[in-house]
Amino acid sequence: MAPRNILIVSNPQDEHTHAVVAHLHKMGVEPILFHPEKMGSDHTLSLFQSADPEPDRLILTIHDRKVPLQEMDAIWYRRPRLVTFESNSLSTEALEFARDEWKAFFESAWVLMDGCFWVSRPDRLRLAARKPLQLQVARQVGLSIPRTRITNDPQEAREFYDLCNGRVIVKATGSGWVYSADQEQVHFVLTNRLRQEDLGADEEIRIAPVTFQEEVPKRFEVRANIVGQQVLAIQIPSQQSAISSVDWRRYDVENTPYTAIQLPPDIEQKCVQLTHILGLEFGAIDLICKPDGEYVFLEINGNGQFLWAEQLSGVRVSQAMASLLAGNSPA
Repeated sequence: MAPRNILIVSNPQDEHTHAVVAHLHKMGVEPILFHPEKMGSDHTLSLFQSADPEPDRLILTIHDRKVPLQEMDAIWYRRPRLVTFESNSLSTEALEFARDEWKAFFESAWVLMDGCFWVSRPDRLRLAARKPLQLQVARQVGLSIPRTRITNDPQEAREFYDLCNGRVIVKATGSGWVYSADQEQVHFVLTNRLRQEDLGADEEIRIAPVTFQEEVPKRFEVRANIVGQQVLAIQIPSQQSAISSVDWRRYDVENTPYTAIQLPPDIEQKCVQLTHILGLEFGAIDLICKPDGEYVFLEINGNGQFLWAEQLSGVRVSQAMASLLAGNSPA
């Protein structure tokens, strides 16, 4: 099979991109790296649409190299950033307008490239990021989910707390990323246990919707990476450390060794089905294995991180991703 034309839409600092590119090189594939944040310098994008019934053309120029995007066989959309502007001559309003123009152009361009194999389409990624939808689809495919209530009504929060006998966690409804005013610092809202005294903070609860979820007892946790039809699962013994017991993203890797795990076939099948219903070719799924062996779905990240878990466990997610993009494994 001839090497495929692969476009990777990313950012220069993404280590996951570097790892996958290294595997593609071993397969004899030279992907094209595109960093949208560099548009306006030595990067240009042009769309040609004719009044005649002929195909539209999208031409990307990178360092004087012209790339006909319609000739791409596969695209990995891996956490790109919007254009940055070095000019100080633009007003705040002009910068905002320019960013919006780029956003509109990129979204239009990606929609027109419907003949390519995507991992994954930007519009599908945006939709699939909605956690209530994830829970709904997980339930449809037969995965267990925790009881969940999203509200800014303090009384609803108190009723849910009583319903769950006080075993409730709170988590972000959106991404959980919080940026400083200058965009230089970022904080991440992690999962926390809800305390009874928190339920009296009516004004704070009313400010924004809060996701309340019944706390599921854990034997261990799983990060299941779905790559096409492959399921590459990693076991995280989060309960071996008080630091990571509520949220394994409070890392204590020294005391919680990551290892490969083979999920039950029916759970694997349901995870793949969930990923594909959401229109994704990759998904990092978080699961809890309860003490009785039942698996419970928490959420899926269509552009989730996997390299750190790969390095700790030896599970070769980046190699699987390269194989998928190269057409060597089933989509």
